[in-house]
Amino acid sequence: IENQTGMLYEECGELLSAINKFKRGRVVQGAVVEEIADVIIMCVQMAHYFGYFDVQNEIRRKISRLTERINKINK
Repeated sequence: IENQTGMLYEECGELLSAINKFKRGRVVQGAVVEEIADVIIMCVQMAHYFGYFDVQNEIRRKISRLTERINKINK
């Protein structure tokens, strides 16, 4: 987990950097997409370590809550 955590930090940093460069026109959208994919892969690895099904349930709960909030705004 120690090595994977370090890699997660690194990938998140690379994503932040790519987004900042994209906003300034220094990289293309594909560079951001690549970094998003890397972060998602690392997050899935972390989910497996901490409890994949627990993470999936939490995602569902949060999406449901977000959907409810959006529906209230749109009424």
